[in-house]
Amino acid sequence: MLIDITGVILIPGNQGKDCPGNGEDETIECCCDECDYMLCCLDTEYPDHCATCSERDCPRNGEVDQK
Repeated sequence: MLIDITGVILIPGNQGKDCPGNGEDETIECCCDECDYMLCCLDTEYPDHCATCSERDCPRNGEVDQK
């Protein structure tokens, strides 16, 4: 599990749509400005990074087909 310094659980990938810290929930402060995993949320970067991800706590690790 990836946790921000504010205690928010981070879910990289899927263009940031699934991440509670993406700024869409008004009760949770946006974590994107300081997120180490932000590149994983960008459409152009996500597939390549996810395919070679070594972050064992990432909830998406291994979900992309390894071709």
